[in-house]
Amino acid sequence: MSPVEKKAQGSSVPSTQLPDAPAGEGSARVPVESTSTASPKRARWSVPLIRLTIVLGALALWEYASGRVIDEFFISRPSEIAQVWLRWVGDGTLWYNASSTFLSAAVGFALGGTAAIVVGYILGGSQRLAEVFEPFITSIYSLPKLALVPLFVMWFGTGRPLQLAICGLVVFFLMFYNTYYGIKDVDRGLIDAMRVMGGSRWDIATRVRLPSALVWVVAGLKLSVPQALVAVVVAEILASNRGLGHLVALNSGQFNSAGTFAAVATLLLVGITIDRLLAVATRRALIWKQEGPAGR
Repeated sequence: MSPVEKKAQGSSVPSTQLPDAPAGEGSARVPVESTSTASPKRARWSVPLIRLTIVLGALALWEYASGRVIDEFFISRPSEIAQVWLRWVGDGTLWYNASSTFLSAAVGFALGGTAAIVVGYILGGSQRLAEVFEPFITSIYSLPKLALVPLFVMWFGTGRPLQLAICGLVVFFLMFYNTYYGIKDVDRGLIDAMRVMGGSRWDIATRVRLPSALVWVVAGLKLSVPQALVAVVVAEILASNRGLGHLVALNSGQFNSAGTFAAVATLLLVGITIDRLLAVATRRALIWKQEGPAGR
C-alpha cells in the first residue's frame, strides 16, 4: 500500500451523509407543515363556533327565563318572536315594510353621501373656501338632529321626503368630514409631481387626491351606512305609516312585545349584513389603494 493510500485510509474526513434512521421511525414522522396549516383552519372555525354558542346559549336562557324569572309581557319568548317573524314573512308584511326602509335609506344615503363627497373635495382642496364655509358647516353639525325634526315635519310632511331629509343630513356630516380631512391629508409633493409631469386637474383628482383619501372615505362609509338606516328608522317611528320603524312603533303602541322584538330582530339582522358587506368593501378598497394607478 502506498503512503498516499495509507494517508487517505487513516484520515478522519467527516461524511456529509446522514445516518439512516432506525427501523420504524420513518413511518412515525409527522411533517411540520401539517401542524402549521391545521392551526389557521382551527382558528377560522373556532371564532364562528364560539359566537354561535353564545347566541344559542343566550336564546336558551331567554326562553327559560321568560315567564319564570321575568314577566313574559315585557320580554316575550324567542319561540313566539320567531312565529311572528315567520308570519310576517309569509303574509308579506316584512317585505313591504323592509323594502320601504331600505329604499329610503339607500336614496337618502346616495343624496347625502354624494353632496358630502363633492363639498368635502372642494373645501379640502381650497384653503380659502374652507376658511369661509367650514365654520357654518360646523355650527350646523353641532345642532342636535332631533331638534330639527319638528322643522323638517313642517317642511317635508310625514312621508318619504321627511325620511330622506333626516337621512341625508346625518349622512352628509359623517361623509363630509371624512372626505374633507382625507383630501387635506394628501401629500402636496404628490400633487406637485403630477403637475410637473403635465397632469390635468382630472388626473390630480383621480390619480392622487381620491386614491390618497380613499381610506378616509371608506371610514366615512363604515360610519354613515349604518347611521343612514338608523336615521330612517327614527323618522319612521316619529311619523310614518310604513317601514320597519313603523312596525316597531305600531307593536310597541299595542303592547305587543313579540312583534316589537321581531321588528328589532329584523333590524339587527340587517345591521349585521351591512357590517359584513362593508368589511368586504373596505378590504377591496384598501387593495385598490395599495395597487395605485399603475396597478390598475
